[in-house]
Amino acid sequence: MLSPDIVPSDTLNAAESIAATFDSVIAEFNESPGMARFWNQELNASHWASLMREIYFHTRENPQIQALATVHFRGDKRAMVKPFLRHAISEVGHDQLALDDVAALGYDTATLPSEQPLPATTAITAYPFYQITNLNAVGYLGYLYFLEHMPTRFGPEYMKTLATMGVSEQAMSFLHDHSTIDIGHTQLMQQYIETLVTSESDLEAVRYALRTTGELYGQMVTAAFAAADEREDFGTNYDELAALAERPTASVA
Repeated sequence: MLSPDIVPSDTLNAAESIAATFDSVIAEFNESPGMARFWNQELNASHWASLMREIYFHTRENPQIQALATVHFRGDKRAMVKPFLRHAISEVGHDQLALDDVAALGYDTATLPSEQPLPATTAITAYPFYQITNLNAVGYLGYLYFLEHMPTRFGPEYMKTLATMGVSEQAMSFLHDHSTIDIGHTQLMQQYIETLVTSESDLEAVRYALRTTGELYGQMVTAAFAAADEREDFGTNYDELAALAERPTASVA
């Protein structure tokens, strides 16, 4: 077994190990209860709208989460600060795509930004904050790896199935964007892994985070589909509501 001390990343075969872990995780995700309903075409457009609602809440946090991870980069790992921040900036606005998809399905989204997400969505959103601030921040790569590789690997299949559910292309903008643009982001993962995964403990943190993210994302999908069958109101997010009320009239460049 490798020492947890710092060793050259190529000694770890980290990229291969993480890729193999993803193969296992995505297989389990695609067999989760919610995804089983999806593949069996037991859903309709209302279920997709419910999932896009939750993805809106989850996605709007991701740019700031990725920026937060850079606080913990030291030494040679600081070389990834600039790529990470650029990547984070490119994620800004993806939540609006999800919101637009909900609207394209005929739902009023006026109050959605100040609503509370489902508890399962809060769990997947909170996890990377915990990983970064309480555990090994490099483990965040596992969270990022799942989110970038899942749509590029299965996006076309997801969209084909959605079409059979009566979901229009206009309501798939989030998934379409991530099935294409995220290809470039997945290529960045190799650079991230080579620079940031420098020990066995780093590698295990990434693999654990990847497994955790797949599990939590599956729970969010399952909960979102269930919520479309019987909606439960979790109330208002008064922090967001207050922030929206204080929105400046002039836009900030």
